[in-house]
Parts: sequence; structure tokens; C-alpha cells
Amino acid sequence: MESPQERRERRRAEKRQAIRNAAVRIALDQGLEAATVEAISAAADISPRTFFNYFASKEEALAPVPLWTPEEFIELLSARPADEPAFQSLKVVARALAQRLRPVMADLKPFMELRNRYPELAAKARAADETKLLESLLGAVRSRPGVTGALHARLLVVATFGAAVSAVQESVAGGGPVEELIEEAFTLLENGFRLS
Repeated sequence: MESPQERRERRRAEKRQAIRNAAVRIALDQGLEAATVEAISAAADISPRTFFNYFASKEEALAPVPLWTPEEFIELLSARPADEPAFQSLKVVARALAQRLRPVMADLKPFMELRNRYPELAAKARAADETKLLESLLGAVRSRPGVTGALHARLLVVATFGAAVSAVQESVAGGGPVEELIEEAFTLLENGFRLS
């Protein structure tokens, strides 16, 4: 049974998602310029003041819910054996991230369509997300066995997310189970993309 606090948090998350959905619907149907705070608020049946209780800007409302946080990534990585090589640990982390992403991929389609139509929106969000994410993860990866320095850590983090997202996209396109695709992606990375 839900506690009062859990119920409040669930309702807040539902309202936040309803506002996001309204923002994306307006932007896709009427254009990005039409997705003003006032229009989004009216479509979500809230006041503009209430909008700002949930989001700092319309751009934030037009971004999909993050499927993981830097803290979750670090927690997954920290749960791996301390003496396990970084590459192996990150393969396990990528598998967990991909398994979380695969079932909700359909919910992300409107957001992906929006970012395809308005690349400037995607570039701005991606730059902010990547900077925040990378900076918080590099220290955790750098301390893993086998990591030779900052560049190596950065490449491992980027490769991990690239492998997870690529495996999910391939799985959604009918390429097979995401777990097998993660294995294939990491095998390719480990072999330096050599096919023979």
C-alpha cells in the first residue's frame, strides 16, 4: 500500500509527465514557437505559475524523462567487484541501462520525432546532459582497474552509452534481444571494430 508521501510523489510525477506530453503535442502539431509556457499550461489544465513548479523552462518540458541519473550509473558501477576490469564492469552497467530503456522506447517516440524536427533543441539538451553526466561519471570510471587515465575513462563512458543506446535501437528495429546485442556491441568495441 502506498504511503501518503509515495502517493504525492507518484501524482507529482504523473502531472509532470502530463505537462511534458502537452508540450510535445503542441510542438509537433503547431510548431516549436507555439509551445509557449502559456499554451502548454492551458493544454495541461494548469496555470503558468504551476508550470514553473515543475519546470524551469519550456525547453526542459520538451525533454524526455531521463531514464537514469549519474547517481544510478555510479551505484551500478560501484556494485561491481572492486577488482573487475573496467570494461567488464561497464558491459554489465550497459546491459542494465539497455534493459531499462527497451520497454519505454515507444513512449520516447514523440520526443525523438521532436528532436529530429528541431535539431537545435536536441543539441542544446544533449550538450547540457552530456557535460553533467560525463563530469559526474569520469571519477568513478577512472578509479576502476585497468583505466589508464582521463581520456581512457572518457572513452569508456561514451562507448558504454553508445553501446546501450545502439543495442536498444537495433532491438526495437527487430534486430534481436537487447542482451545479445549488448554482448555483440561490447565484442565489437573490445576488438576495435575489426570484423575478422
